Amino acid sequence: MADESQFIAFDIGAESGRCVIGRIDTSAPRLSLHEVHRFPTPSVESGSHLHWDILQLYAEIESALAQAGDEFGPHFQGISVDTWGVDYVLLDADDRLVGYPYHYRDSRTDGLIQYASTILPRDKIYEYTGIQFMQLNTLYQLLAEKRQTLDWLTVASDFLPIPNYLLYLLSGQKTAEYTIASTTQLCDPRTRNWSGQILEAFGFEGTLFPPVTQPGTVLSTLVPAVAEKTGITMTTPVIAGASHDTAAAVASIPAEGDDWAFLSSGTWSLMGVELEEPVITGRTQEYNFTNEGGVEGTTRFLKNIMGLWPLQQCREVWNNQGEKFDYKTLQNMAQKIDQIRAWVDVDDSRFLKPENMVESIISFLSETDQSYKTDPAWITRCILESLAFKYRMVIDDLELLTGKQIQTLHAVGGGIQNTLLNQLTADAIGRPVVTGPVEGTAAGNIGVQALATELIDDLGSLRQIIRQSFALKTYEPADQGYWDDHFASYQSILTT
Repeated sequence: MADESQFIAFDIGAESGRCVIGRIDTSAPRLSLHEVHRFPTPSVESGSHLHWDILQLYAEIESALAQAGDEFGPHFQGISVDTWGVDYVLLDADDRLVGYPYHYRDSRTDGLIQYASTILPRDKIYEYTGIQFMQLNTLYQLLAEKRQTLDWLTVASDFLPIPNYLLYLLSGQKTAEYTIASTTQLCDPRTRNWSGQILEAFGFEGTLFPPVTQPGTVLSTLVPAVAEKTGITMTTPVIAGASHDTAAAVASIPAEGDDWAFLSSGTWSLMGVELEEPVITGRTQEYNFTNEGGVEGTTRFLKNIMGLWPLQQCREVWNNQGEKFDYKTLQNMAQKIDQIRAWVDVDDSRFLKPENMVESIISFLSETDQSYKTDPAWITRCILESLAFKYRMVIDDLELLTGKQIQTLHAVGGGIQNTLLNQLTADAIGRPVVTGPVEGTAAGNIGVQALATELIDDLGSLRQIIRQSFALKTYEPADQGYWDDHFASYQSILTT
């Protein structure tokens, strides 16, 4: 129809990616999403290291473009890509890959936060970047590279974040979109550009890093070779939208006013608030909060939390032992158990890349003198209650650090399909939890493309369209006594 525009969104997470067609009917206005192709995000082990199979990932993108053209025709108003943060590729002077990109869970960054502080004090790193200290950050990955016998940085001509490399293959343009660049701990959140102080202090060549573009930048049109191979019209704009998946998800939050917090729920949980300016103080450093880029000049002031990764890894252990549980079954099993009064710190370093997640959880419980059971239902309940308590603590910290009074938590992403976790979260934080859309990242990806092509006027208009387009569900707090009574006990295990 004449009033309908369609866009292609590639939303690629650390476990899987999807190609989604977004159709915006401007006469309604409404947004509809249509999944074309879903694929695993391929990683490979080489020796003792873990890498992303970036060329196989790009092959999935080309295959999905061809499917999109077959199903929806060759004409689109835009194509964009979002992915997880921090990881990158290096290219030589002939635009060839310099090695395969490392996976953020690779062990090469062990101990690198401490090493970095011998070069530049932690308070200076935080002052210049406003970014949470996590060993997977790009800063520590690049430091790990500099310590190799053959330092690939000395032969590389270009550094590109993962989504911007994929956009380069589609458009021919090398840039670093700010929302993804901001995750590297190499950017200044005040200037929304690379930090000269950081690059100089750690000896990184400024010429290695591409220009930083703001979210919603039209890069170019689809390169002829890709257009010919996939059947998509060559004049289709390739857009650096919100290239970080969480930035795209936050753009889709169907909220009004400014008394809300967001939760992007999935393998990682990212909880925070949207601000007009970064908040960089001694206290925000002490609480280890991060200032990442948002759409329309905003800052995502947030905390990275381990999320549903522990449950995903426990499920893998149980599946390998012959107990084939899907997530719905595990949720139903955990729902039948009363409150367990035993919890883990989901952000404990042992949970980042364990050989056996179930054993790691039991070791934490044992070391903190808590009673435990080993059956899957109990372990699942332990993980979900621990997450809900962590969310309560972060909400309290957000109010303390920003002065905001948070009335509602908006949750988006695949994790909101766990209805037990949604209810436990509402009970724990004592506030309504509004969930939806599940495909919030894809919706935000498409919405920012619509902003870039001036189909939508502003972020507020996009959020209104989201509210009109997707079913939302509200979880009201129902059982707060348990969480009030045991919050101090939960906090005590974090310092044991």
